[in-house]
Amino acid sequence: MYSVNHSTIIDEDGAKHDTYGISYDSIEIKDISTEKRKIEELVTLCNSLSLSPIHIKDVIEDFLVDFDI
Repeated sequence: MYSVNHSTIIDEDGAKHDTYGISYDSIEIKDISTEKRKIEELVTLCNSLSLSPIHIKDVIEDFLVDFDI
């Protein structure tokens, strides 16, 4: 199953930002968005559709374009 992962990044000004990504077994894609709720919705959709992990990068790419995250 897909799950949400969390990272904290520090930008060039030294400010900390929480970012969220998607994990599936040993696959971990970090820093997709700072909007946790949007990533949770994407994870729920991927799980409900039983999305094959070979498609996750394309799905994330489409998600970023479609939702302007």
